[in-house]
Parts: sequence; C-alpha cells; structure tokens
Amino acid sequence: MQTVSDLIEALGGNAAFGRIIGKRPSTASEMKRRGSIPVEYWPAVTAAAGEAGLKIQYADLVAMHVAQPQPEHQGSAA
Repeated sequence: MQTVSDLIEALGGNAAFGRIIGKRPSTASEMKRRGSIPVEYWPAVTAAAGEAGLKIQYADLVAMHVAQPQPEHQGSAA
C-alpha cells in the first residue's frame, strides 16, 4: 500500500472511510482525490486499519503523503 487512495480502498472505499473518520463519503472522496488525510484523523485511521488486519502506522501515513506529487501553484511570484 503506497498511496492514500490505496489505503482508503483497503478500508472499504469512500463510504466506509467516511464512517471511520466521522465524515461524509464526499469528504473521504476529496481526501482521496488530494492524496492527503489530515493528521487529526490519523488515530482513527490507524485504529481501523489495525482492526482490518492492516499494519498501518504513522510512519506509513507520512510516507504516503511524502510520496504524493504536490499540485503546481499557478501565478506564484519568484
């Protein structure tokens, strides 16, 4: 599992992930699209992953976020 998208799918998809973090599926979908889960949800995510038999620790979440390409900013001043 290398990406936030992989993790969300492994935990049952947008609806299930939304329940895990206490948000709507659309919020989970947006996190998946951005490739980023806010740190405040990491405890719930790691707990749910453990219950699902997945070994996900904070270091794994950090690696997933670092591996994500960052969106380019348009119009940024040099």
